[in-house]
Amino acid sequence: MIETKNQTSTGRADRSDKTLMLVITAMMTAMVMIATTFFKIPNAMGYIHLGDGFVLLAAIILPKRYACFAGGVGAGLADIYGGYAVWAPWTLVIKIVMVLIVQLFFDVIIKRASSGNHAAKLVGIPFAELFAYVLAVIWTAAAYYVAQGFIYGNWTAPVADVPGNLLQASVGAAVAITVSIALGKTALGKNFYYKRATL
Repeated sequence: MIETKNQTSTGRADRSDKTLMLVITAMMTAMVMIATTFFKIPNAMGYIHLGDGFVLLAAIILPKRYACFAGGVGAGLADIYGGYAVWAPWTLVIKIVMVLIVQLFFDVIIKRASSGNHAAKLVGIPFAELFAYVLAVIWTAAAYYVAQGFIYGNWTAPVADVPGNLLQASVGAAVAITVSIALGKTALGKNFYYKRATL
């Protein structure tokens, strides 16, 4: 088969796009790990990390499988690096589901917008997006409670960690919103999986 110039240029563009996606995914995976391991905020319950913010940011920037990899693997690696390898499989699943929850709502919002139905917003954020973050926060706290119950064989003690997990995931949502709004105003914004500005 003779390859035409158009086919050649299209093939190169596809490879270039895929390479860029892999680079961004690797960067987001690293950022999730770094934010989880090193970006910690002390509070009355101990501390919270900013890893969840970058998990949700990955969901905004990347398509599903790439976002799931960045969020799940990045957070799982943070557990392993921090000496909590027993948590890594749980974290991998919890963060992947966290990404899928918000992206499910993103897909609904995008589909409605493409049909000419613009989403109702609060300070520029679609209500459906905010609801997605609420569900993701609840899921994260509930899932870690179950994980602790299985790991430690105690279903009472983990209750004390629920408020901290709720706070951590909530702060993460706020970080993801803030950073995505800032980045959305740059040239990077046009390549986001979820382009809030176009809704």
